[in-house]
Amino acid sequence: METVLFDGVLRVHYGFAQIYAEQDDWPDPDVPFNGQTNGLLGGAHAGFLTMTTGLHTGDVPLRALLLDHEPALSDWEEVVEVSFRPNAEELWLATFDDGVEIQLPVATYRARWSARNMDAAHRLGIPEDEPTNDRYELTLWPEERPRPDSILRQTSEVAAYWHKERGSA
Repeated sequence: METVLFDGVLRVHYGFAQIYAEQDDWPDPDVPFNGQTNGLLGGAHAGFLTMTTGLHTGDVPLRALLLDHEPALSDWEEVVEVSFRPNAEELWLATFDDGVEIQLPVATYRARWSARNMDAAHRLGIPEDEPTNDRYELTLWPEERPRPDSILRQTSEVAAYWHKERGSA
């Protein structure tokens, strides 16, 4: 079974988006990456997911899915995973200036962040009406027990930078 939580464009600022419950206090931007090896998807702060994009500021296509099983590894250029347990069923998928409410049952999930064309988007910086070709997908599925985060695939300089900057590997 596949449930689409979001499929559209999200306006990012400073190259990130988050999932959190409205009542939660926002942590320092690097706290969700504490103790992790990957620097693209932060899940170390309870109830928060922080997702890194190549584009600094602008519109990024994003699809968020809830599955009932672990998906096969697809051909995305960047793929990382963390464990995640939301603090509430009503959550925000948000940035500084944009956001949508999503529904996710409170349970323990594995979260996979997949990206394409991060380097090209990063070079654009803050585009002036220029289209970006980066794409992102967040996939969640139930897991019995939390596991350490993992880097399944890394091909871009941007991903390598964030893994080194934020990761403990």
